[in-house]
Amino acid sequence: MFPRKSVAATATAVLITGLAAGCSGSDGGSSGEPLDSDDPTPITVGTLPAGDYAPLYIAEAEGYFDDEGLDVTIETIAGGAVGVTQLVSDELQFSAATWTNVLAAVSQGLELQVVREGTDSDKEGINGIIASGDAGIESVEDLRGETVAVNTLQSATELQVRDCFESEGLAPGDYELVEVPFPEVGAAVTQGRVAAGLVPEPFITIGAAEGLTSILSPSVCNEDQQNSPLINWNTSTAYAEQNPEAVAAFVRAMDKATTLAIEHPDTVVEILPEFTTLTPELAAEIVLPSFVEDGAPDLEGAELTMDLMVEYGLLEEPLDDLSQYAWQGE
Repeated sequence: MFPRKSVAATATAVLITGLAAGCSGSDGGSSGEPLDSDDPTPITVGTLPAGDYAPLYIAEAEGYFDDEGLDVTIETIAGGAVGVTQLVSDELQFSAATWTNVLAAVSQGLELQVVREGTDSDKEGINGIIASGDAGIESVEDLRGETVAVNTLQSATELQVRDCFESEGLAPGDYELVEVPFPEVGAAVTQGRVAAGLVPEPFITIGAAEGLTSILSPSVCNEDQQNSPLINWNTSTAYAEQNPEAVAAFVRAMDKATTLAIEHPDTVVEILPEFTTLTPELAAEIVLPSFVEDGAPDLEGAELTMDLMVEYGLLEEPLDDLSQYAWQGE
């Protein structure tokens, strides 16, 4: 079913079997005791102003972090690649990222753990390549020889663009990628600084209000992307080893918030204007992310991501034993 994935299928099965024996993923932390709410543990969490990260804000607003004895500071980061480096320097204790960010970082010697999956690609319209129809950009083929924005290079957005464009007939040398933060992509397209850019919601909806259109949905551009994980939550290996109770508490709070987001989508719609530039009216129009209720680190998805990273030059060679980058509970 997955041509690129078949090479690693056996290794993936071994990894998953090994994890199942003593692992937990998000379930492993769910049975632990909360920290002391009278003396809460301070943590800083890196995130981005997009719908995928709504459970973090829901957990804060609903008091789930307080219930777990965590004193949370939320900090906006430039992207997942930057966030994971801030984990290792202890500027952040947790950060949103992707398996692409994590695998690229660990290949450079950084020690990281994925503690919970956040969203996956199982929905059309959760991200898009936005362009201006006035500029004559109506398809990926129209981007031949053009400049395209991604929020950070050596990231999941670069990987998606490379893989999706190849599916549409464009090789990596047929276009140029540049870094533009998600909130600035619409302006960069409108001003002609780039021909198009990859953005998640709510920036597709914001762009539509400004006359921009999505010419491709990368989350479902081909079978590999449709079956790939998107956003996850991470910490450094050192922090996980030294603060297992805090990691478990963070995961439990995010479990509760994600369940609420899935069961009551209106909760997401209501909180989006608080951390994005969306008005309540636009928030009600966006395609909501595909939140992952079972937050156990997705090693099969990580294996698929790794294969694509090797194929497109984001990794020099495959990594061994991906289970070491998945948090296994207290």
